[in-house]
Amino acid sequence: MSVAALPRVAGRHRNRALAAARRARAIELRTQGWTYESIATELGYANRGTVCHIVSDALATQQAEAVGQLRLQETRRLDAVQAALWPDALAGDVAAALAILRIVEARCRLLGLEETRGVAQSAKPRTVVVPPTADDAR
Repeated sequence: MSVAALPRVAGRHRNRALAAARRARAIELRTQGWTYESIATELGYANRGTVCHIVSDALATQQAEAVGQLRLQETRRLDAVQAALWPDALAGDVAAALAILRIVEARCRLLGLEETRGVAQSAKPRTVVVPPTADDAR
């Protein structure tokens, strides 16, 4: 049975399953090389722009999921390297401690935890330069 032939449902949450099936079929047809226009005609969408938005949203979602998976993988790698260096750093190995510091900084960048300019800048200590006075010259 084609998606266009699925029955419509009455009620408050009507046609959510139908809409989901149509979106999935639209993405499937686009990956098979169908044009947006022909997909809109096949599935009963009002125009090709709707199909374009459906496909674009699906690609963005897939990309976000892929980025999340990559972020998780890289975080696990950083954790493994840090765990391997930790005993040496606690024993006083300066190179291991510096490597751990770089790992922590990399993790913060990866997870978006680095300082933002507007918020963190105000918390940093400031240096004030005062010109010498006549008393300082003596």
